[in-house]
Amino acid sequence: MPRVTDLVFPRLERKEDRRKERWHRDVMDEVFDRPTLLAVSRMVTSGHFKEVDFSISTGKEANVFRVSGAAGFRALKVYRISNSIFRHLPPWALAEIHREVGGASFQRMIFAWAHREFTSLKRCFEAGVPVPKPIAQFRNLLIMEFVGEEGLPSPVLIKSVVEDPTAVRSEVASASRTMVERAELVHGDLSPFNVLYHRGHAVLIDVGQVLRTDHPQAKEMLRRDATNFARYFTRMGLPTPPETLFTEMGGDLLP
Repeated sequence: MPRVTDLVFPRLERKEDRRKERWHRDVMDEVFDRPTLLAVSRMVTSGHFKEVDFSISTGKEANVFRVSGAAGFRALKVYRISNSIFRHLPPWALAEIHREVGGASFQRMIFAWAHREFTSLKRCFEAGVPVPKPIAQFRNLLIMEFVGEEGLPSPVLIKSVVEDPTAVRSEVASASRTMVERAELVHGDLSPFNVLYHRGHAVLIDVGQVLRTDHPQAKEMLRRDATNFARYFTRMGLPTPPETLFTEMGGDLLP
């Protein structure tokens, strides 16, 4: 029977592949602790993917990897099981997690956080918000649609050469408004770092910090999201008043 590590990272033989294997081991030390490896093994045996290919991004709370299998490429988000993750979460998110799991362990809280993002992503996707399609969630793992071209991940907006800033501005505003109006959620952490630029269009990601539209801080967070993008588009040569963008993003729909 193959070892769990062999299921995640198949053995590499050539010299160049050995260099990659060293990188794999470094990543394993940082992200793939034993509970996570066991969760990955469960996902592998369930047929969601066969191999972890490479890292797409590294964040404060999680790492995202491209994985592959019979279904093609997918994105795997791995929340690190560590109490340090909670230093980066906003108070309202922590409060919701505490209400859900009570005085449970940090590990259980991380599992709840991953489930929260999965359900929020599903709610957005079903409402027609341009987000990656959610596929599965187990413990601290979240599998979703891979957004990219020919196996390469699409870049975030801040690192992209945007051909038509006016069109992207309209798409970001429309996506946020759809999230508010149909999903009844506010992103809460929207910026050019949390939007992919895919085939000339905007795709929203990282919805783990969403707030319900009836949350007391929803309007404040949407205004912050609008301010972030107003600065970005203004730097792109498209002067954008924050309050105007706030309204376009759904601010006028909030209580």
